[in-house]
Amino acid sequence: MPPAAAALVASLALLVLSSLAARAESEFDAPPSGLEARAVAEKLEDIFRGETSFLEATMSVASPRLPAPRRVRFRAWDDRPGKRAFIRILAPAKDRGMGFLKQHPNLWNYIPRVERTVRIPPSMMLQSWMGSDFTNDDLVRESSQLDDYQHRWLGVDPNPKHPESERAFVIEYIPNEEAPVVWGRIVTWIDAGRYAPLRQEFYDEDDLKLRVIAYSKFSPEGRPYPRRWVLTPLDKAGHETAIEVHEIRFDERFDNAIFSKRFLTRPPR
Repeated sequence: MPPAAAALVASLALLVLSSLAARAESEFDAPPSGLEARAVAEKLEDIFRGETSFLEATMSVASPRLPAPRRVRFRAWDDRPGKRAFIRILAPAKDRGMGFLKQHPNLWNYIPRVERTVRIPPSMMLQSWMGSDFTNDDLVRESSQLDDYQHRWLGVDPNPKHPESERAFVIEYIPNEEAPVVWGRIVTWIDAGRYAPLRQEFYDEDDLKLRVIAYSKFSPEGRPYPRRWVLTPLDKAGHETAIEVHEIRFDERFDNAIFSKRFLTRPPR
């Protein structure tokens, strides 16, 4: 192709992409003046995690190769300022006592059936967690959606198609150049009244949407925390992972012993 023709094709392609992007953003109303996108992201993070949090939940994993959904019950402690996390598996029986400990930047996994503690290297942070569609990173939050991303407005969605929200802020998370993250961008819907998370869409570096996490069943009083999370991988037909949160507590002071390798080997009570 002659250089002039190649340049014309490239220009037309750029014009089409720009037009599609503009059309997508035009579906949203203008963002409120004076409110920064990062400030919205910070409020969302505060609602979702607080300074510290403890939860007990059940995860259900569905896939075509499973005759019935696999269920995993667990407890999790998250110390956000200290960049520490601990997860203890309570069920099923064959996994009971398994533990995961994050002491930034390290992650360890204790396997009780062989009485062995192994370090999970950074290269495995995006591996499946307990056979689910969530990753190790999703559960222990080694990467940060605040620190590893820049945030920009896409607008206000007047119809977020969510049974518990009538209007949503839409924020795009764009990774910092040196950030150790896999996503090319994340688009997040946040309830405009309560700053509760509604939905996140995850795109790869080629801007292909690979998965969606939907949040619902918000606590009726106080902090609007989602009691149900559903992750749908778009590249795996028939797969879905849901987490039902039975108990959640925020901003408690934790015993430092929880975030220790010694605690990993203790059986759950």
